[in-house]
Amino acid sequence: MPDTGPGAGAGGPPTPLGIVAGGGALPRLVAEARAGAGLPYMLVFMGEEAPGWAAGHPHEVHAFEYPQRVVAALKRAGCTHVVMAGGVNRPKIRWSRFRPSTVAFAVKALPLLRRGDDGLLGGIARLFEAQGFSVIGVQDVLGDILAPEGVIGRCEPGAQDLADMRRAAAIVRALGPLDVGQGAVVAEGVCLAVEAVEGTDLMLRRVAEMPAARRPRTPSGVLVKMPKPGQDLRVDLPTIGPDTVSGAAAAGLRGIAVAAGRANVIGLDETRETADAAGLFILGAREDELCAST
Repeated sequence: MPDTGPGAGAGGPPTPLGIVAGGGALPRLVAEARAGAGLPYMLVFMGEEAPGWAAGHPHEVHAFEYPQRVVAALKRAGCTHVVMAGGVNRPKIRWSRFRPSTVAFAVKALPLLRRGDDGLLGGIARLFEAQGFSVIGVQDVLGDILAPEGVIGRCEPGAQDLADMRRAAAIVRALGPLDVGQGAVVAEGVCLAVEAVEGTDLMLRRVAEMPAARRPRTPSGVLVKMPKPGQDLRVDLPTIGPDTVSGAAAAGLRGIAVAAGRANVIGLDETRETADAAGLFILGAREDELCAST
């Protein structure tokens, strides 16, 4: 499991926490956990606007081209720690916005956009550390978000499902050094899809739209989500939730396997109920089980 420090899962550190917000539900969950625990925090969105839910939370919005404003906002709020929550939003750079005062930072930040998600987010984490912040993981704030070990729900995987799981895990592990993605779909030994920059939801949509002649019978197949080898576990842990289950069902899969203790499950109860209703299994497996020889 990720190395979590004192106070992990209890809302995080007592000092102000900077939440650098990406897409999806995680930024909102982290902000709500801090608010519920009565702990100080500041949300920062790097883009043009904040989502509607942010209105009830302290937040600022700054364009990617003004990175020093992000740092200044966090320091004004007294933040000692930073958590990077949510999916990667790769901005379209508008060069006219850069100023002489931001060039030095940009020279370090912009090359990261040409890396995979782990290279991008790990590099940004190191830039925050260079500014004096301690970078922590979402799991250090939301202690109940990590996938438990074992079957989650009523449905159980069969022998073919476990074989498909191990092959998909082997594909993710083999591609990990290239920083390609954290997921793959295998059905009856056939690789149907590998997650790239589009993310899990769009990958599953590709599988759902695949002609029947190009894949084995349905339902069949397993989605595997697991960290890449050597991944910085403070940022961008593999994540599933109810929408992932719905996407897997629409894609005609039999289930989902995730790395126990090394992947996030958003809304565990709702995710379990969605899987039960769809007749899909969810399995939290140790990485040695995921990567056992096929």
